[in-house]
Amino acid sequence: MSERLSIVIPSDLNKEIEKLQKILKMDKSTAIRHLLLKSIGEIKIETALDEYKKGKVSFGKASEIAGINLWEFIDICHRHKIGLDLTEEEADIGIKRILKLDLDKYKQKIKKSLKLTEK
Repeated sequence: MSERLSIVIPSDLNKEIEKLQKILKMDKSTAIRHLLLKSIGEIKIETALDEYKKGKVSFGKASEIAGINLWEFIDICHRHKIGLDLTEEEADIGIKRILKLDLDKYKQKIKKSLKLTEK
């Protein structure tokens, strides 16, 4: 389901979107959706890393905030040189999540994401 959204943006930002649109060979709406999806993902990860570093949330909760699985979050923490402080319970939760993972659904999600970037 899609919804129409109207926003007002500065002309310099609009020009940057138009440049990106040409580079990616996408129509403007698709380019903006691509930017939003990428930005939302990045902001969720940044927020999760910050909350985890400050000790405000557990590793499992940070992974949930980021919207990624524990293994991906471990990799991101490693890249940002953030030490892991996992409890045994969090490790068990991670294992249970992996066992519940529907690989076919995950593959379809990745394919759909790639198709959005190709347009």
